[in-house]
Amino acid sequence: MTFKINSTKEYHMNRLNSLGWELTVCNALYPENTPIRTMLSRNDSYGHLLYDYLSQWIPMEKIKKVIEIGGGYGYLMKDFLDRNKSLEPCMLDISPFLLGKQEETLGQYDVFYREEDFLETDPAILAGFDLAVLNENLGDFPTLTNLRHEIFQSSFENTDPTLKKVLNLFEKYNFNQPKDETFNLNIGAIEALEKLCCSGISYIYLSEHSCEALVPESLRPSVRIESTGDPERISLMGHDEYTIKFSYLQRVAHAFNYRDIRGSFADFLTFDMTKNLRFILSSGGRYSDEGEMICQFVEDLYKYEYLILIR
Repeated sequence: MTFKINSTKEYHMNRLNSLGWELTVCNALYPENTPIRTMLSRNDSYGHLLYDYLSQWIPMEKIKKVIEIGGGYGYLMKDFLDRNKSLEPCMLDISPFLLGKQEETLGQYDVFYREEDFLETDPAILAGFDLAVLNENLGDFPTLTNLRHEIFQSSFENTDPTLKKVLNLFEKYNFNQPKDETFNLNIGAIEALEKLCCSGISYIYLSEHSCEALVPESLRPSVRIESTGDPERISLMGHDEYTIKFSYLQRVAHAFNYRDIRGSFADFLTFDMTKNLRFILSSGGRYSDEGEMICQFVEDLYKYEYLILIR
């Protein structure tokens, strides 16, 4: 059987030197003068808007120890600290370049930094954290690609340890079997969530591009996205990432007795459908660079999903 493991580890450890071309939603909203902010119901940064939204479900004012795994440029944590200066953050990242950027952004705060692959992190390190955050980076974890449906057949002779692990995960969490002949599996994201859940952290926030994303029916004429239900490859400079099957992560969380709130970024990055915005979306943003940027941003509000896990 031919399957592959898509890994971004070597790229992030040795070759990453910019996120400028990989514009995350968090980074897109960070500049105060970005025209994207003007279309939001509340003109503010991603971190502020997320913190306030999480406060509906999590007692954020009581959170002390927070670990962010893969913190980008540190913008989200800076916004969290702006809201709650009593936070004691730990930034864990596989990328020395990004850790350097985080130190620049968070230099005025007392922050602990760890350079390591989270999948290799000693589980004991996670003890005592109140909140864990993995924002827009689950697709960086290893994904198994080109798995074949025949592995589920009782007649299939399986001697590969990786395939045995796949079958064990499907049995352990009662994942729905894919319908297509070949499929992909976000095995790294699943293992990362297992590690967090085993640690007993009370609150977990996860987000990423989803392969199960949906647009509300009322917006479908204006916002057009397609979801296959199977993790899809996203080709980026120097590496590939994969979209996330959030329904599988929900099954993992439930097995560890977490309850979940699942939704799209549009839940907390809300906007008003003005005549101007409707025109931009219906035209695909083709009439200006600003319109193209706004059109892409609105699509991302539905392409990205989140999970809030509460124990």
